[in-house]
Amino acid sequence: MGVKLLLAGWYGGDELFSAPEAPWPWLRRVERWVRGAAEELLESSRTVEGPRGPILFLRLHPAAEEVAIVAAGQGRVVVLANTSMVGPGYHRYLCDLLHALGDALHVDWADPALTVAGVGDPTGYFHTGDPSDIAPRMLAWLGAMAGRVLEFRRQGHSGATLSLRAGHGFEHPGALLTPMGPRDEAWLRAVHEDPLSGRDIFPWWEPGQGASTKLGRALSLIWTEMVWRPPLLEEERHRFREVARLLESAWREAPELAYPWREWQQVLGYLGVGGTLAEKVSRRAVESPAGPLIGYRRGAVQVTLPEGWEIRIPGSLAEQRLADGSWVARDHRRSVRFVPLQDDVQGIAPGPEESLPYEFQHQGERVSGRATLHMEPGDCRLTALCEAGAHRALCVVSFDDPEEQDWALGTWRSLDHAVAA
Repeated sequence: MGVKLLLAGWYGGDELFSAPEAPWPWLRRVERWVRGAAEELLESSRTVEGPRGPILFLRLHPAAEEVAIVAAGQGRVVVLANTSMVGPGYHRYLCDLLHALGDALHVDWADPALTVAGVGDPTGYFHTGDPSDIAPRMLAWLGAMAGRVLEFRRQGHSGATLSLRAGHGFEHPGALLTPMGPRDEAWLRAVHEDPLSGRDIFPWWEPGQGASTKLGRALSLIWTEMVWRPPLLEEERHRFREVARLLESAWREAPELAYPWREWQQVLGYLGVGGTLAEKVSRRAVESPAGPLIGYRRGAVQVTLPEGWEIRIPGSLAEQRLADGSWVARDHRRSVRFVPLQDDVQGIAPGPEESLPYEFQHQGERVSGRATLHMEPGDCRLTALCEAGAHRALCVVSFDDPEEQDWALGTWRSLDHAVAA
């Protein structure tokens, strides 16, 4: 089950209000407060309408699930968070942040002794301030998880992942893929016997935001988020800068830690950063042992698309979901555009894409398609209509080099549909 917070409370104790503030305005105040309190630790925030009221989702670490804050009406607030994968330091940070939020916005947190079973902090830290049970509970969860993955593998399965963000599957060797890199079966057996031997999987073990915490955050980003080419989008440039900042800050505080020198050198190179630090990093990179560079997105990525579709693309492509429901992935010389079409319903007239001439056909297990190819140096384009049962989509693959025709055809043919399965 992991270590999960389920906190309940009531807001509206501010004497300026005769009645609790409406849920949406109150959550906007919560978001502004968290943005100021968490600063650079807040990766993203979004608010959606839920079945019991609006929900504010906060992502505070690249290895963490989103924290959900529900404004359930009549001043009721519920917080749900899973801290298992990030570590005891993150658990303490999040609990302290929520206490500070309660003080600032007048939230009275419910006493777990007066609520139903399962509500509260299973480690007790949120309620007592005693951190002694956080690490043992997380290690117990880790040992049990290792046992489950070993059993999963004994049954002949592969592809186990732990706490990786939904929507992307990485093609990378390893018995278990985690935000801190892959782990092999020997690691799983050792952790099943002695969970403390797997402590290195937690990016935020120590309390506070010291060097090891900064390094853990940088490694999580390097493994799961970084695209290994010059940044194309401003958000990519921001991520490169964030990794460079974290590594430098950690190194200046604790130079004896094990840093990813070769990857750090790449990041500085993509940013065009020179100077004394860059020279130091370059020297250490040359001295580092040879071997594969870290980062899942150096390989292929299986991406979950709108309307139940999936596609396999190079991990170096920058992805964007557009307002019209389409999805685009691109770099400086290639792009893949996916547009879900109206389902093939009887009585609906076919769209203009049905009249396009097609040169290639493909019949997969669940998806069939036909495509036409336009080839000119610097302007190559494959346009394909894909069908999975009643589900239809348009896929356009553009590329500069005619030598990449096979890549374009393979990308189109990798389209799958989960619902059709």
